[in-house]
Amino acid sequence: MADDQELWVFYLNKQNEIDLHKILVAADSATAAAAKALLDRFRPENIDSLEAFYKSSNALVTGADLASDKSIIRILKAAGVPGRILSEESETSLSSDQSLTWLVDPLCGTVPFSTGMDHWGVSVALRRHRDLIAASVVLPSLGEHLSGIKGGGVIVNGSPFSSASPREKLSESTVGLEIDGPDEWRRKLASGLEWIPSVSQINTFASAAYPLSLVCLGRLPAAVFYGIEPVHLAGGALIASELGIRVTDENGEAIDWSTDMELPAVVVGWPKIHDQLIAAM
Repeated sequence: MADDQELWVFYLNKQNEIDLHKILVAADSATAAAAKALLDRFRPENIDSLEAFYKSSNALVTGADLASDKSIIRILKAAGVPGRILSEESETSLSSDQSLTWLVDPLCGTVPFSTGMDHWGVSVALRRHRDLIAASVVLPSLGEHLSGIKGGGVIVNGSPFSSASPREKLSESTVGLEIDGPDEWRRKLASGLEWIPSVSQINTFASAAYPLSLVCLGRLPAAVFYGIEPVHLAGGALIASELGIRVTDENGEAIDWSTDMELPAVVVGWPKIHDQLIAAM
């Protein structure tokens, strides 16, 4: 697997004229630094001490979000990688090459983090034009670090990784469901969630990186995200695709990753479950 990955890196470097090995090292270093910054501030026993404010309605931000964001920017700048950084918390130019965009969520799951729960993570992905080409995602509370490049496979905690769906039947499956904010919940409760009785259980985590990683790790068979911006799930989506997991809209069509705008729906699932879920939707 390692030899195959090196060949893919060589091939993609020639095609894209960027050093994907350098890119992935930088991404992994950035998410590792972010994880440390977050763990240093994660105090379930003293959550009232966490500095927090709302930047807009239903958009909670804490000092931990900002510290993680600064760590990621610092590492990517020091690595000398090209492109711009589009983060949930900021936007930074790294070079004049605007064809490359780093999609960053420095704390995906601010609400659970701020309440002392473990359902949170960090996501960093690199997009070239409309394609996701590299990603690094970390779940600090679980000790899981996932990364990969397009066409080059997936590494988890430093080793080549493959996985499989924990279920074959949708009716026996627990599916992750993430809906961003009360307005979106009201819309979906009025119409759009008729598929829910087709599954066994629904779990919602107030995070994208967390359930997406669980799908990649083979612990959840699928997850559905409504009203979500690419910065939240681009990293997990690239890794999922490399594992053979399907990432589509609710009609089973490919996602247009060239947009920075909110995506109406993203369905991520292992093939058999994904097909059943799309049919139910």
